[in-house]
Amino acid sequence: MKTTFNLFWSVGFLVLTLGALHGRTWTEASSGRKLEGEYVKMMGEAVVVRLANGSTLQLPLARLTEADQAFVKTQTETKPVAREAPKSGEKDDVKKQLLGTWDGYMADSDGSRHGDIRLEITEEKITASNPQGNREMGSGTYKLTGRRIDATGTDGQFAGKKYEGIFELDGKTLRWCSANDNPNSSRPSKLETNTQAGQFLMVLEKK
Repeated sequence: MKTTFNLFWSVGFLVLTLGALHGRTWTEASSGRKLEGEYVKMMGEAVVVRLANGSTLQLPLARLTEADQAFVKTQTETKPVAREAPKSGEKDDVKKQLLGTWDGYMADSDGSRHGDIRLEITEEKITASNPQGNREMGSGTYKLTGRRIDATGTDGQFAGKKYEGIFELDGKTLRWCSANDNPNSSRPSKLETNTQAGQFLMVLEKK
């Protein structure tokens, strides 16, 4: 595995000298060496990355920086299920699972923690606050359609604003990705922050 890893970075350095790839810059934690490549998938304990020449290589996840590992966590085979119709009774079951208090963070585009946030979700509305100062930010109503979640602000800094999003609920972990209130922003198809598209991801744990 060590030989494969060293070869990975050697090839990666060559790719960077030949031209940039529209992907992510990966960093080896111990040496700080960097590699440009597009995330493909996880395979066991390794990240599969596509290089500029079209070839793929595997990079042991444990040797990446914490930011890279956090990014990979948000990419684990997420599928755009937002357009799927809910099964009979599924909508009510999902809504019941959403009710309660959720603590978590806003994620940067690399998956790292950007800022803390707390959501109080009831049958009728969602209230957001900053848990570091217990400062309420605002609240609004929401609607679930399959794996879509659309929120409309009713007071605070969100008043009158609409947010179209998708979500994934896995036990007590909620990943909610939404477009911001800019009219040019569209509903995300992936659970990841994309600042250029005006899309942001929240990663939350139920208390």
